[in-house]
Amino acid sequence: MVSLSKLFDSVAAGRTCRDLWHPQFSSCLRYNVHLWRTIMPGSFKLYIPLLVLPPLVKLNDVTVRYLVEHTLEYVYISCCTYVQAALSLSAQCALHNLLGRLNYWCVMFWPSLLGVAIGPPLPTPLLRLQAITFFNMSLEAAVRKSAVPIVQYARRSKTLGTLSFMAFSAAILACLRSGAVKQFWLVNPTVDKNAKRVCGHSGHCWQHLTDGMLKYGTVGIVLEAGRAVLRKSALLAKNPLALFGRAFLATCNLKLGLFLACYVGIFRVVCCLLAHRCDGAPTVEHAAMAGFLAGAPYCLYPTYQIYTLGLTKAIEMVWEYYASTRKSVGFDVVDSILRQLRRLPMLRLVQMLSFGYLGHVYAFYPHVSPVFHQKAMDVCSTNLTLGMKRNIAKWLSEVQ
Repeated sequence: MVSLSKLFDSVAAGRTCRDLWHPQFSSCLRYNVHLWRTIMPGSFKLYIPLLVLPPLVKLNDVTVRYLVEHTLEYVYISCCTYVQAALSLSAQCALHNLLGRLNYWCVMFWPSLLGVAIGPPLPTPLLRLQAITFFNMSLEAAVRKSAVPIVQYARRSKTLGTLSFMAFSAAILACLRSGAVKQFWLVNPTVDKNAKRVCGHSGHCWQHLTDGMLKYGTVGIVLEAGRAVLRKSALLAKNPLALFGRAFLATCNLKLGLFLACYVGIFRVVCCLLAHRCDGAPTVEHAAMAGFLAGAPYCLYPTYQIYTLGLTKAIEMVWEYYASTRKSVGFDVVDSILRQLRRLPMLRLVQMLSFGYLGHVYAFYPHVSPVFHQKAMDVCSTNLTLGMKRNIAKWLSEVQ
């Protein structure tokens, strides 16, 4: 069987960047002027969930200062994403003109990677957000694309997925409870020092429980509504009233809200029970046990997005815990490798490589490309990448 790279080189022979990316523009200059002028709104649409969700999670802690700073962060990351997308689309023509031909890896992989690498720097929290988001989606695509039998079995097994997610949850909440790691997760296991109750929270336990379940259940519903808006953006642009129609409501999945409510509810119930039983504030061991049991509702909403978020957060937090406490793993060679890896800009490298891989998968393996990434690419480029993907599919279909 001919590899896809050789097949593409064959069908792309004699064709130019105009044939692939901008048949409606006579020159690369006109195409680049058009895309730099028109694609900015897409980046702002993409990060609307980022603008809306964090204030909903904080709720009682929201202040005017927080809202101003949060809005400025939203504007900054949207502008940076606009520049990254524009640079990526410009790099496609630049690489074609440099090489004098269309190249398999220069269609989307290198342009996407270069767009992120050359783009404006992001503050660490926003860089972490982008890097983890890109890595999660690239991991999802890699798992779907893999033909290894054990990977395919693990992908289909809900039991294995639930148990492993429970382990990720336990590791995450143990690291957070230790105080050595301070990052965002679905639930905050820290203890309020001013609380008079033994379980480390203010108010009655039932109030603590219902408050968390209602808050996070609402966040899940709002998040799913935001995703539905993104999926049906073309329909809503033509008819805003479709927001209340059956076609839109059918795309809203209430299971995310149910998962989040159950996750937070189980964690808080178990922590309170253990604290009362041991007559002391929740410990790291309590957080690990509660986190493990709280992961069980994953079976209600077994999605790549939740699973890969748990996996990457577990890796990142365990890594940060190791770096903060500087504990030796007991092997000189492993310790030396870990010390060397800590010197690398890991978030930056993950961000660049993941985005390059996602762009490549989007162009040549759209059947395994995450739906959210495809929509994000289409929205951020005002469907310029969609036209490119369709051209590639058309060329390949002519010889297959």
